[in-house]
Order: sequence, then structure tokens, then C-alpha cells
Amino acid sequence: MGHNDHVEDDGGFSDFLQEIIDGGHLEGAALGITKLAIDKGSDALSAKQRFVFERDVLGEFVKDGCSRCESNIPWSEMYAALDNGGLCNYCWHMSEKIKHE
Repeated sequence: MGHNDHVEDDGGFSDFLQEIIDGGHLEGAALGITKLAIDKGSDALSAKQRFVFERDVLGEFVKDGCSRCESNIPWSEMYAALDNGGLCNYCWHMSEKIKHE
């Protein structure tokens, strides 16, 4: 699944973008463009804005799949996947369970 496939299905996409902003991960043009994408939708971005958004936001923060099971990571789990090695919540839970046995 490519970045654009994720974008087409909001299902928490705007919340994910807001988590990136709230986490202090963006600045400059990427920050402004991401705020615009949240407010107006990514379809409202110009070609240059879309390029920056895809390169500096989606390319940096979106995981195409779980690093363990390769399943799609839902938007609601995407921000956590940045800090847990790219795992979906199930695989992260299972890896934590194994560590503590």
C-alpha cells in the first residue's frame, strides 16, 4: 500500500497528522502544509505543497506496514509505530508479552 492509498481513507488520518504536529516533529513549510492538509484536506494542496507533504511528512512518518506481520497499520496506531519499531499494536503487545515472560 502506497502513501496515497493511506491518504484517500481518512479513518483517523487528520488525527495522526495532528499527533505529528503536537509531538513537535514538524517545522517550517512542512508544518504549514500539514496544517492546511488537516484543515482543507490533502486535495487542496498545490503540486509543490503535495511534493513537500509527501516527502517531508508522509515519507518520514508513515509506515507502509507492520515490520513484523506486514499488515497495514491503522492511522490510530501509526504515531505509536514511530516509537515501537514500526509494529502494529498487536505485534507490539505480543513482543512486550514475550519480553516479560
